[in-house]
Amino acid sequence: MHELPKEVRNWFFNFFFDGHAVAYLKIDPELCIAAKGGNVEHYGLSSLRIGKPVAEQLEFMEGLLPCPELPFRMDMVELPGGRVADLHFFADNACVWLLFLDATAERDNRQRLQQKAYEMTLLQERERQLNEKLQSTNEALRKSQEGLAREYQRAENLLLNILPASIAERLKAQKKIADNHAEVSVLFADIVGFTERARSVGAVTTLAILNYFFKAADRLSERYGCEKIKTIGDCVMVVAGLPTARSDHAKALTRYAIELRKAVKRERFAGEPIRLRIGIHSGPIVAGVIGKRRFAYDLWGETVNLASRIQTSAEPDEIRISDATCQLLGPKFACDPLEETELRGAGRVRMWRLPS
Repeated sequence: MHELPKEVRNWFFNFFFDGHAVAYLKIDPELCIAAKGGNVEHYGLSSLRIGKPVAEQLEFMEGLLPCPELPFRMDMVELPGGRVADLHFFADNACVWLLFLDATAERDNRQRLQQKAYEMTLLQERERQLNEKLQSTNEALRKSQEGLAREYQRAENLLLNILPASIAERLKAQKKIADNHAEVSVLFADIVGFTERARSVGAVTTLAILNYFFKAADRLSERYGCEKIKTIGDCVMVVAGLPTARSDHAKALTRYAIELRKAVKRERFAGEPIRLRIGIHSGPIVAGVIGKRRFAYDLWGETVNLASRIQTSAEPDEIRISDATCQLLGPKFACDPLEETELRGAGRVRMWRLPS
């Protein structure tokens, strides 16, 4: 070992002390191997022959010598035995000392780190793809929920167009709807001369007139707290006092009738203002929901029948009310008495007329 240059001996000492496997070659000026030593077996260098050109025995040495400047270093060189070494070249007069310092562990660590980095990259890419898929799924779910919400709201609106809100809630709870109401007021109103006028103006105009009439009926129902129950041809049926009872049902429905008559006069049908026949009666009724697929909220009883008969007996542009309704209105409403009239199915009935 004393024959090695001091710098080389220092390398030997440091790497032996650190537990590294160290081997060396001495290369003469003819670029032949002059000596070898250290742990040459570790690197698969046992077969190297003294006195033979180093480049013929180690392919990676071809072109490296003579080195222009020494000392010189090459990192991570693959050796014939499968090991990896860092090569250190040192000058010693005309000879060159070549040290092999094992870097296999470092190579393996690098490969493991590269593999881990590659795996991490794959995981990150997979995570990115999953996040994109999750975002896409969430977006699709959000749109689906928004669509369902819109459809639900549409169904709710349609249901509320058919039923009073409280009745709709009971129906959704699968409760049977069959109620007795002791005191309500019922109104029927139809357009005077509708059938004859409809023949002369055609379908489009007829539908436009009906739409105007029923929209006015809906709008005023909301204003006066009444419920439009149904339409029958050109006739509308409205009630006050249900589903929530109210003591002023007759007054509310009478105000409704006056405003409805006033509203439709603003529109012309076949060249003439629209005129209504309106009849109102107050009393007990039965209310409920019938049907399953095409259900309907409707009213039954003598009060309904008599309100219909009163409406039929009314003159054009007249609001005709029963004696029972007149008594509920009180003195604030000036009503003109009419002679008792024979009504089909009801006998002789006393009625009143609201002023125009």
